[in-house]
Amino acid sequence: MAQSTLIHGRYRLLDLVGRGGMGEVWRARDESLGRRVAVKCLKPPGRREDAGFLRVLRERFRREARVAASLQHRGVTVVHDFGDDDGLLYLVMELLEGRNLSQLLADNKGQPLPLAEVLDVAEQVAAALAYTHAQGVVHRDLKPANVMRSADGAVKICDFGIARLAHDIGFTARISGSGTAMGTPHYMSPEQIADSAVDHRSDLYSFGCVLYEIATGSPPFEGADPWAVLVGHRDTPPVPPRVHRPDLPPPLATAILRLLAKAPDERPGAAAGLAGELAAARAQLSGAGPGGWGTTAFPGAPAAPAAAAGIAPLWMPPWTRGMDAGLPAAGRRPAGTPPDGAPVGAGGLAAWWSGSPGRRSRVSLGPPPVPGEPARRGPMASWGAARVSAPSGAADTTHAAARAAPARVTAQGALPQERLALLADRRDAGLRLGRAGRWEEAYEVHRAVAAERELLLGPHHPDTLAVRHELGRALGRLGRWEEALAEHRRLACVRAQTLGSADPATVASRNEEAHCLERLGRRSEADEVYRELARGR
Repeated sequence: MAQSTLIHGRYRLLDLVGRGGMGEVWRARDESLGRRVAVKCLKPPGRREDAGFLRVLRERFRREARVAASLQHRGVTVVHDFGDDDGLLYLVMELLEGRNLSQLLADNKGQPLPLAEVLDVAEQVAAALAYTHAQGVVHRDLKPANVMRSADGAVKICDFGIARLAHDIGFTARISGSGTAMGTPHYMSPEQIADSAVDHRSDLYSFGCVLYEIATGSPPFEGADPWAVLVGHRDTPPVPPRVHRPDLPPPLATAILRLLAKAPDERPGAAAGLAGELAAARAQLSGAGPGGWGTTAFPGAPAAPAAAAGIAPLWMPPWTRGMDAGLPAAGRRPAGTPPDGAPVGAGGLAAWWSGSPGRRSRVSLGPPPVPGEPARRGPMASWGAARVSAPSGAADTTHAAARAAPARVTAQGALPQERLALLADRRDAGLRLGRAGRWEEAYEVHRAVAAERELLLGPHHPDTLAVRHELGRALGRLGRWEEALAEHRRLACVRAQTLGSADPATVASRNEEAHCLERLGRRSEADEVYRELARGR
């Protein structure tokens, strides 16, 4: 193919993006609709004179292209059109601006990707695979080069149907003259190597290989000899990823090893089965949850609240914003109307419910007093009154109100556990909304939960900071990078003062700060943050 070639009288080839064994990918312009697209031009193997072969080939191509075009999910590349132009098979797809995972690893000089990015990729690819597998579609060639991370942070899987088509028309990978099933050796499942039946669990194994590589910097099995790699997949247990990267959250490492089980039956039954481990890893990365630095990580802190029975998840759809929540059954809502200027979050549930600046909630930041003993100030007592200088523009009126109202002990000397349990449920709902790509709603939920936790626990309590981390992340996914940068800088400042600059939570906030700077085009500032982190380690 050549530049300016017109495919099917409609698609003008502009510049070559990539070339492989099956053909070429071009950036092109759809002359009919005036939009930029990507065109994959597939080159059939020899026997062009064999009319029967070409007829079967075109039929198989149409079949696979229709399947690929039927996939409608934010994590799958959209196929706009396909056809046959004088023997040239072509697919027209959305044009993605970004880098695939192989390129990101190369950009990072072979070093593993930041933990937040690894987890984000894991969550998005798992969601895409759960969808495609539910449609009965198996990728068969999942690898870093087929996973694209676009400029806005979205992750998309490319080339559905291509591996099956390649297998059907003779592009089967061959090693030492012996046929093997289609796939790339570093990411092939044991059943692909054995050329036995392949189902969605083969994709899960390949997914595990991809996660292993972006998390540790190298695939689970390496070697210059392809057979050594294949034998490793077939017979050798992988080295646990935390051996290569000790700071990897244990739930994520566990998920990767489950995906890499040799027997398909020992892997998760579906990509959706990874949700619990990925959520636990996200909680640890955010500084909350088991093994993280939530309330249980501090002596004297109250135990993490269990979910209150009978309380529904509390994200609110857009049409409910501004609605009053109504009277709770226990009748503990303050009487009267909210005072003027009281901070209110999504759904009107923030300052008035928990206590406005004029009606402060009085909560315990440590264990209840023991009768007959003098009052003790536990390690948590300083959270409500701590002061940290936030970057300009980072704090809103809710932050100021919370800082002006240090928490005090109730007459019962205990935190309002039911309310904290409700807020924990709300945060979980916000995380689910983010995983579903509903970032505007996730942002509103996290904003409301952050406001209430600040009033109940203080602005520098770990649980408050954990949800503010999610708030900053949601701002980034909405493209509000300046606001996200201010949020993560404030978090990094607070965490450095309260936890230390080397704490994983502080490092996570600094990494997010650098990521925001990159998104804003301030590369030199981002590099300086990365250098500081490297010096610290």
